[in-house]
Amino acid sequence: MKHDTRKASASEHSRRTSPWRSPACVVPLIALMLTSGCLGHHYEVSRGELERIVQTPPQERGRNIYAVQRFSTAEDPEPAPAWEPLPGEPPPGYGVTHHGHWVPSLYFDFYGTPYYEPPVYRSSVVATAADVHGSSAGGGVHGASPVPDSGAPSSASSGGSSSGGLGNLNGVDKLLVVAVVVGVAVGIGLAATEGARYEGSIAVHPHHPVHLWHRDGRQSIVALDELTAADLSTVSEVTLSGEEGAGMWLSGAAPLNRAGFSYQFGAGNDSLALPRGLTERGPGFRFALGYYPTKTFGLLADTRLQFEDNAVRGYYNARLGLEAQWYPLSLWRLHLGPFVGGGQSWSATAGVGLPTSEGTRPYISFGALAELELTTRLGLTFRWTQDWLPSSNPDIRGFVSSWSLGLAVY
Repeated sequence: MKHDTRKASASEHSRRTSPWRSPACVVPLIALMLTSGCLGHHYEVSRGELERIVQTPPQERGRNIYAVQRFSTAEDPEPAPAWEPLPGEPPPGYGVTHHGHWVPSLYFDFYGTPYYEPPVYRSSVVATAADVHGSSAGGGVHGASPVPDSGAPSSASSGGSSSGGLGNLNGVDKLLVVAVVVGVAVGIGLAATEGARYEGSIAVHPHHPVHLWHRDGRQSIVALDELTAADLSTVSEVTLSGEEGAGMWLSGAAPLNRAGFSYQFGAGNDSLALPRGLTERGPGFRFALGYYPTKTFGLLADTRLQFEDNAVRGYYNARLGLEAQWYPLSLWRLHLGPFVGGGQSWSATAGVGLPTSEGTRPYISFGALAELELTTRLGLTFRWTQDWLPSSNPDIRGFVSSWSLGLAVY
C-alpha cells in the first residue's frame, strides 16, 4: 500500500525528543498553547525509531513504537485510504474486533481494548485491493476514502485603596495582580496541553498506514509492514493516526523527562522581612521559566510575588532572580532534590500595624524540592524555601522562610 500526495515538509525530530524542547521555541510554544489547547489523534515517530522498526519482522512491527502526540493545530496529512476487513476467518494468532478488523491476539492479551477504536466504514465497491507484502495480517488497504458512520482563573481583588493602602504605593498592586493572572493562565494552558500530551509506547496493527513527509514536499502513505529503509531515505517527518487502520493502543507513557524547556508556577505561604525584626506572612505566588540541559538539572529565571491591599494597610514584596534545580533522587514517581538561587527583592509597606518601609535588597535562597510525576511532561511540585536578605540595618530581619505547591511543565 503506497499512496502519494503533495504536502509541505517539516523538520526532523530525534527519538524521545519533543520538537518544543529548544529554548528558541519558548515564546512560540506559549503562544501556540494559549491559542490552540487541543491535542490531536496523530502521533509523530522519529526517523531513528522507524529505522529500528524496519529491521524487525513485518508481523511484529506494530507492537512497540515510541511516539509523541501532536497538536490538532499542527498540519495534518491527507487521510489514508479506507481499510476494509476481508471476509472469512482470521489466520491463527489473530482475533476479530467488533469492527471486523483482524488484529494479532497479543494486542488484546497485553493491552486490552484500544485507546482509539478503529473507524467504522460503510460498505463500498472496490475494484482491487493493494497487496500486503510480508504481513501475516489478512486485511488489505483499498483505494477508496473512508466514510465514517454517523454516530481563566479568577484572581483576588486588590480591594479598595485608601491613604494607608497600596493605592498610594504607585499602583504596584494592580501590576502584580495582572502578572499573577497572566502567569496562572499561561501555566494552566501549558499544563492542559503540553503537560497532558502523550509521549511513550504505542501499538498498532502491523498493516497500519504510515504517513511520510519527504524533504522535496511530497507526502506518501505506506503500510507499516511494507515499509523499507529506502522509503525513509528522503523522509523529514513520520506520523501515525489513531483513527485509521485498526485503531491504536497507548501501551505505556514514558517516565518524567525534564530535558528541555520548563515553565513552573505555584502558590503558597510567603514571608516579608520588616524592620524591628518583624515578619509579615501571607499568600504568595511563584513563576519560573527556564531550561533543563539534562533530565535532573535545570536553570530558571524565577519570580515570587506577595501583596495585600485593604482599607487600612497594604504591602508588596517582589523577588526576581535566577535559580538552579537538581533532582538526584527518585523513589518511583517521587523525585527529590535541592535548589539554590538569588537575585533582587523590592518591597514596601504602609498602614496600620505595619512599620512604614520601602527598599531594594539582594537575596539568596535555598531549599528542598519534592516533585510527584503526573505525566511524561508534568509534575506536581512542593518546595520549602529559606531566604537570606542581607541588610546593613541590623533592625531588619534577614532570614525568612516560605513554602509553595504548584505544577512544573516540561
